[in-house]
Amino acid sequence: MKSGPISSLTNLGKMKKEIVLLIEDSAYEKFMGMLSLCPQVEVVSEAMDGVSDFDVDYCMACAIRELCHYGVFRFSCDYAYIMAALNEEVVKDVPFFYTPMDFLSYLKSLGFENIPGKTSIYDTINKIKGSFPNWTFTDHPKDIEVRRRINVVKRFLNAFGKAKRGMSERISE
Repeated sequence: MKSGPISSLTNLGKMKKEIVLLIEDSAYEKFMGMLSLCPQVEVVSEAMDGVSDFDVDYCMACAIRELCHYGVFRFSCDYAYIMAALNEEVVKDVPFFYTPMDFLSYLKSLGFENIPGKTSIYDTINKIKGSFPNWTFTDHPKDIEVRRRINVVKRFLNAFGKAKRGMSERISE
């Protein structure tokens, strides 16, 4: 069985790890009892159906990783198309990013280090007009570049869906 995301978190100068667990109902009470023996462990989120905020983060990380792996991000500004689409709610339950810094901080919290600067994201977001997938761009790119930019988001949506389906399969096992 695959393991969930593990990320390092800092809280008041102390390093912490975030671990997502799927626990059968029959083992829940016993597990929570064991946790009470370790005061350094904190339950941050629970979900009845096995889907939590951490699952969204896991799917986001998997999708971004896949796009990086396959060279979908040709330019640093390509991340902005993901942010713009997410803010249009093309994926449910993903946080809204008020600023490029919010988005970049989120990517860093998922463990990504090679990410663009805030100016690159901000400038690109300002060039997008309309609603996905019918975006137009104020920098007037050629048709092939318009399709490429929109396909960045489509590839992201595909990768996110694939990660989510993979989680669903693990939950149903």
